[in-house]
Amino acid sequence: MEAFAVRNSVKIVLLDPENKVLLIGMDNKNIKSANGEYNGKFWSLVGGKIEEGEDLLAAAKRELFEETGLRPKSVSFGKVVWNGELVLNMNGVKTLIRQRFIVARTSKNFVTLKNLTREEKMFERGLKWFSLYEIKNSNEVIYPVGLDEYLSDLLVNGVPNKPIKIALDKKPNVKLGV
Repeated sequence: MEAFAVRNSVKIVLLDPENKVLLIGMDNKNIKSANGEYNGKFWSLVGGKIEEGEDLLAAAKRELFEETGLRPKSVSFGKVVWNGELVLNMNGVKTLIRQRFIVARTSKNFVTLKNLTREEKMFERGLKWFSLYEIKNSNEVIYPVGLDEYLSDLLVNGVPNKPIKIALDKKPNVKLGV
């Protein structure tokens, strides 16, 4: 069995009053598929690595502030709704990514990238609120693949009793690198 580095991370399903979800644009050539392919620019839920000694909620609050400028007091955090794993090649190291997705709500629509870390500033390319319709009809790569289905289920059926395991290794159906 191949050995991997392990990266625990949190992603935030941040919803506004209109049920739009906030996505962050990224273009990081140091993140590749497990077989070493660079897949181009993409949109993803905000969030990132859980640092040593941090719990899930503390990491979610820190990442949210870094990537959006939103302070935790302006966000209502809920439960973990999804989880999943995938292997990526990060900076030349095969890494098992373990992600948990926590739902959160805010009435604040103004977001900013001004609090990014130095490393994040090199790769983040913008923030945008997406409606479910926009996600379903986008020509751009959005991760996790199937976010439209997962989000639709969450909005219709509410927060699940226990986190739903989702497949994070699905390939997008759109042309990569848009």
